Amino acid sequence: MEKKGIVSLWLGNVENKAQLDSYVELKYDDEGESIPSEFLLDYQIDMDDIDEDFVEKAVLDKKYDSFASLLKGASYEEKVIPTLIKEYNIEKNYNAVILLYNFEYEGEMIASHNFDFIASVSYI
Repeated sequence: MEKKGIVSLWLGNVENKAQLDSYVELKYDDEGESIPSEFLLDYQIDMDDIDEDFVEKAVLDKKYDSFASLLKGASYEEKVIPTLIKEYNIEKNYNAVILLYNFEYEGEMIASHNFDFIASVSYI
């Protein structure tokens, strides 16, 4: 659900940036209408609840098991990383990150397509 000041975080594993882009980015039909991405469908997120300009994603050079390594260079990292470290644990290694800003994920799907929903936290 759209919520100002909240970022929702997914961590996963992909082979390359093209695979991540294909999973996350909206597609368009011949008439220019947007088609929800596989990511949005997997997590039952209404594409009207997110703004494409506030989606951040990255594939890292190797797998990590720490928020500091996974989110280095992400927007608002100085606020988000300490909150995540204090409140959550990472139980496996990941090489990909999806961040949805101004969105609080409240769905029931926790894992899909090699991605795990981790948390929704304040970034302000």
